[in-house]
Amino acid sequence: MVKTAALNAPASPDATVAAGRAMLLLGAMVFVVALGYGAGLPLLQLFLRLYLDGATPSALAWHVGMLGGVYTFALFLFAPLWGRLSDRHGRSAVLAAGFAAFLIGGAAAALAPNLMVVYAARFLAGAGAASIVPTAQAYVDDISTPEVRSRRFVLLGSASFIGFLAGPAFGTWIAGPVMGMPVGRMLEMVNWPAFAIVLGGLPLLVLIPWGLGRKRATPERNLPPQLSPDRRRFVRASMGMALLASFAVGTFEVGFTLFGGQTLGLASGTMAVMFVTCSLAMLAAQSTLLLQGVRRRINERWVAAAFGTSALALTFAFAVPDAAALGLLIVVVSTGVGMVGPVLSYELLERHAAARGELLGRQAAAGNLGQALGSVSAGSLFAWQPAAPFWAAALILVLGAAIALASWGPARSGEVAAGLNVGS
Repeated sequence: MVKTAALNAPASPDATVAAGRAMLLLGAMVFVVALGYGAGLPLLQLFLRLYLDGATPSALAWHVGMLGGVYTFALFLFAPLWGRLSDRHGRSAVLAAGFAAFLIGGAAAALAPNLMVVYAARFLAGAGAASIVPTAQAYVDDISTPEVRSRRFVLLGSASFIGFLAGPAFGTWIAGPVMGMPVGRMLEMVNWPAFAIVLGGLPLLVLIPWGLGRKRATPERNLPPQLSPDRRRFVRASMGMALLASFAVGTFEVGFTLFGGQTLGLASGTMAVMFVTCSLAMLAAQSTLLLQGVRRRINERWVAAAFGTSALALTFAFAVPDAAALGLLIVVVSTGVGMVGPVLSYELLERHAAARGELLGRQAAAGNLGQALGSVSAGSLFAWQPAAPFWAAALILVLGAAIALASWGPARSGEVAAGLNVGS
């Protein structure tokens, strides 16, 4: 992929310092958003008891799924809009507006007087969070040569997974045990993690002009008048695969929370360890993408294998007897699914230099819609049959493997054979 001459020229010392400063700030913002999401996962059932005292397990399961779905549905709705705005008005302004909305939504959810306000606040937080990852990736692509772009994408992904990894432990720790209170009795402090995350995020909001500047890094190119059939097919397949992979993520985030808490009777602290395990597996899997030898071998068979391995593991969820087996299952699923997202993002930009914010926003929207559908379906299906969410996710992942082999791979091969470099 060829970019502008300025971008291909050797980086000056000032440009290197500016890029490092930008990566530090972008990574911190991605981390905070992921921390906020992860911190709430093991606490959702306790949090809902503040508003649904005496609710049945089925009612709690439904609201756990819906709260996750509202957040991710907002991500789906707003990610393309933020992407287009970042192409037209600059990355910094979009990141500032979105991050501010995320922090306001988090504070409002913690202070909500009733459940309706909680849902509205979660929607606002999701709408703001929708701007962060795709716009941060677009900014990174603005300032990067092809040689360093993949490494910086992985670093952003690692910041997200480290935040998600730390979130459950942080949430359960600050909401009770740090004050000497058992996890199961910490209703009075269940909102404390949200306040801590808001306070930690405010300095980053102030530092955005310092770290990113007030203008986008490079001027955007307009899309070419007509995309090739292979390009259109490749983009459609990428969006579909992002949706299906994220459906599985949403399913096992909510499904494992309910399965561990209600079926296996695991404590909130144990569930936090489960989510840490999930994040560690995803982080380890993504770290292999830093190796050039691994990236060169990525093709449709590799992606299909990632989908298929996770699908196979999910079919055995019904047989999980204890926390150790659940942790092993989470590791297998997370390793497979966790590598799909970064690969899709990198491949979308590899032969496409135009309207990067909008393109990444569309992919994020597809992924967020899948995660929202997975969260809602997991909460609903679990109330009917505890293993049903995992079987549904397994079928979805099999479909993803089929799309990788039948559509994504051939379209990608067509682009590579044609030497396609759209918009350069």
